Amino acid sequence: MMQILGMGTAGPRVAFICMAPAHLQMNGALVDHLTIYDKTWAYCPSDVRADGHDWKATGGVSIGDLEILVRGMRERARAEGDSKKRER
Repeated sequence: MMQILGMGTAGPRVAFICMAPAHLQMNGALVDHLTIYDKTWAYCPSDVRADGHDWKATGGVSIGDLEILVRGMRERARAEGDSKKRER
């Protein structure tokens, strides 16, 4: 189980985040990011109404912390994609 430690204390705590690689892509559309999964709040960077979620426990983090985490995950995914393009 992945453990993500929260930095902030304000606001509701989100217990799960979707880690599906396809859900890291930003599509620019207004979407729902929060839902209930396993009786607690869950966050998907893409759209909670989409299929194919890969829910992982966060340990309980704030929305602000999740936004920082997702931004870093997107940057790493973009960097990995760029390095793979250079290898070709």
